Amino acid sequence: MSNNLRMVVTGGGTGGHFFPAMAIRDALLQKGVEVKYIGSKFGVEATQFSTNSDEGLLLNIRGIQRQLNVNSIFKNILFPFRFLQSYSQSWKLLHNFKPHVVIGTGGYSSGLPLLAAIHKGIKTVIQEQNSFPGITTRHLAARVDAICTAYDDAATHLKKKTQFSLEIQCGRIFK
Repeated sequence: MSNNLRMVVTGGGTGGHFFPAMAIRDALLQKGVEVKYIGSKFGVEATQFSTNSDEGLLLNIRGIQRQLNVNSIFKNILFPFRFLQSYSQSWKLLHNFKPHVVIGTGGYSSGLPLLAAIHKGIKTVIQEQNSFPGITTRHLAARVDAICTAYDDAATHLKKKTQFSLEIQCGRIFK
């Protein structure tokens, strides 16, 4: 990969989404790719990144709460406002940074940057490291350019043909 490539890696909330995103980010940085990270200020990534840094952006988004209690109801009432704000922040970062590809590793913090990239016509890749894809991956699978899975079983839950190597798939995107 050439040194003038720019990519955004997004995903987090839990370590199962954040650490694969960091592994991809680190590998891309080692290849000379300019990389920004987008996560959530409510996820595990908040311990690694500040809300607004040169390396990335932490969005004011959290997943939909599935419990039935006052705190969860309040958080869900705030969700549409956080969704719009975070989508706008994602759009702005993508507009200013002008990445060639946005790679999502799942989790609620990857959905809005991937959606903004889709709307902007930027190439998108989902890297799914779980055998059963989460809500964000299942929802966006049919709309992204490529999906890379770690387990064959994951592909049975998705509506798009998958590739099993992110490096191979990214190579195809840039040809």
